[in-house]
Amino acid sequence: MIVTPMFAALFGVFYVLLAGNVIRLRIGGKVAYGDGGNRDLIKAIRTHANFAEYVPFTLLLLWFVESMTFSTTFVFWLGVILLLGRVLHVLGMAYPRSLMFCRQIGMVLTLCVILAASAQLLSHYLPFSV
Repeated sequence: MIVTPMFAALFGVFYVLLAGNVIRLRIGGKVAYGDGGNRDLIKAIRTHANFAEYVPFTLLLLWFVESMTFSTTFVFWLGVILLLGRVLHVLGMAYPRSLMFCRQIGMVLTLCVILAASAQLLSHYLPFSV
């Protein structure tokens, strides 16, 4: 496995940046718990949470695909698409009035990676092609 750990590292840095944004807004708004009604903090929390909800599971699927099918090229492109999707999602969350379509495309790309990896795994294990 050579591709998935690289993407895990990239997403680890991305995760820390998103967490740092939440922390920055908490300190700036003097909000210890919750969101304090601060709209920017609400967006930052949800952006960070959405990342935490989708990326670990998707990386696990990529790891399975890479380890079970040895398809590093396929995993590389899924990782690129996932990274693009996550960047677009963050942009759409940061600028919802002008870039809402980025958020939507980001989620579609994320879900497509999950489906593609799942289909690859199913086709590897099922006696028929998916």
